[in-house]
Order: sequence, then structure tokens, then C-alpha cells
Amino acid sequence: MTAVIRAGEGRRLALPGRAATELVSGAQGGYGVTVRRVTIPPEGVPEAGRPGTGPAAPRGPHRHEGSSEVIVILAGTGEFETADGAVPVGPGDLVVVSPGEAHRTRNTGPGDLVSLCFFAVPDLAAVTTELPPLPVPPQAPGRTPRQRCPGAEDQPPDASEAPAREAEH
Repeated sequence: MTAVIRAGEGRRLALPGRAATELVSGAQGGYGVTVRRVTIPPEGVPEAGRPGTGPAAPRGPHRHEGSSEVIVILAGTGEFETADGAVPVGPGDLVVVSPGEAHRTRNTGPGDLVSLCFFAVPDLAAVTTELPPLPVPPQAPGRTPRQRCPGAEDQPPDASEAPAREAEH
């Protein structure tokens, strides 16, 4: 059944280090997928809605067993971290997380980092595990963490870039 979820609708979740609204899930509309709007405050800023609390502790790494996650960054700047390293993210960026991959998203900017997160499961809590801090990956001098999936460099984003890429070799 088709549905339109209006701005401001959804179930607000009390989660540490971020504000989240579950727009769609098994519990929120009986859907077979989960979609959340997540707002991560700047690090060091008190958690919204919790007066008298100290700065929000950033969420640690976690994983979703058996479900990919697709994150669309709507506003703000941050870093997406995996065991491979950290990659800067900002508005318009799309992150695809493999099932079971340890990851976290941090806000590195002065304002809120806002994203839409999509999961192919109706009950996200049932497949999510909080984890200890990620290890710092060794890096060769001048090397940056991988920013695309392996093999992504072999396929141009659209056909108009194919000749330019081939000419570079």
C-alpha cells in the first residue's frame, strides 16, 4: 500500500547522542523496511530535550546483521568511519553500508548533521549491535582511506565520463 509520510510525522526515539524519528518500520505502519531521520548534534553540545545534561556522547560503532544501510546526508558535515578509516561526508552524499559492517557517523561541523537512513528490515533493533571503539587502521604515508567500494573505480558514474576515464590511462 502506498503511503505519504508528512514532514513532522513519525515516532520519536530516545537514543543517546542523536535525535531520531522513525518514519517507517514494522512498528510504524507495518512496513517491511525501516526509514529513520537522524540528527546528530555537534560534538560537545548538550543533548536536545535533556536540560541539565552534559554534552552528548557521540554514538559508538555498531553494526546491523543481515541488513544493508543506506544513508543520505541532508545537511551538515561529518565523518563516516569504518575499520578502513574515516571519510568526510556532507549534503548530498550517499553512504552504503554492507550487512554486518562495523561503522559510525560523527558530526565534525558546527551545526547539526542530518541524514535519512534506510534499512531492509522491519525491526532495526533486532539486528543492531553496539560495539567497542573501532581500531585505528594503519596507513601508508600520503594514503587516504578508501572512499568507494572495491571495483567502483572501474565503473564511471555515467556514460559521459567513460571516454575521459579511458583517455587518462
